[in-house]
Amino acid sequence: MDCDAYSGRGEDSQSTCVMTPVDATDQLVARDVMQCGVVSIEQKAPVHKAVTLLIDKNISGLPVTCDGALSGMLSERDLLRLLYETKYLPGIVEDYMTHDVTSCDIEDKLSVIHEHLVTQGFRRVPILYKGKLAGMITRSDLICVYKGRLRPPTRSAASTAKGELLAEDAMKCGLLTVGVDTPLYDAMDMIGKHHITGLPVVDDALNLVGIITEKDVLDCIDNPEAIAATVEPFMTRDVVTFDRKANLRDICACLTENSFHRVPILDGRRLVGVISRSDILRNRIAVFRR
Repeated sequence: MDCDAYSGRGEDSQSTCVMTPVDATDQLVARDVMQCGVVSIEQKAPVHKAVTLLIDKNISGLPVTCDGALSGMLSERDLLRLLYETKYLPGIVEDYMTHDVTSCDIEDKLSVIHEHLVTQGFRRVPILYKGKLAGMITRSDLICVYKGRLRPPTRSAASTAKGELLAEDAMKCGLLTVGVDTPLYDAMDMIGKHHITGLPVVDDALNLVGIITEKDVLDCIDNPEAIAATVEPFMTRDVVTFDRKANLRDICACLTENSFHRVPILDGRRLVGVISRSDILRNRIAVFRR
């Protein structure tokens, strides 16, 4: 199928947000929003090729296909489950993929996809056309569509958001952060533009006070109190964190057992980095090579 017949979206991590009037979002269907040209992998491909794609494309999951039909999903989480159990992980994608995958049709309403992405642990839904993979919709895509609902009113409108690897060996520094007084709309804009799953919320001394996630934002889309609000009332305050000297194995276990994709790394209370599932895979990619 020619995806461009349905959308002008580009490659998975390079999509452009759809600009939609607020009162029109309820009429949108999957084909209006989905990313086309989605990165996927055949189920018989070597698993090390899948790991390379996840890292190079900076994505958290790959649709797995067989002759163009969706047959499963391979996520960072699937791979992390096995990463520390052996030093050598040979095989093909179908050995590691998740077979039971939630998917939607190109004509399904966006509200249905919204429900899946808010209530389930995954952050992307494959979109099918006549049983074949046609595109993908992520939480970030939904935020781009819905963020107009929370745009603060303008003034004119008012008038008429021992050798083991340690956390500090794999963490990313130079982070995007927001403060408690950051407008919620601004946080949405940053999450959508940078294709990230959440933003740490810090005080003036860079002490971590919470995190605002894709799910936090999507949960309050229809809340009238969110319009022109700051991040503080909607952020998650109970955040799982690790010290910079924490064992990377423990962080791997945490990211495997939970649905979140990244954890803040602290020095005392001060935020010094973040470790995501893809950061661990990037650090340990050698074990997947033949």
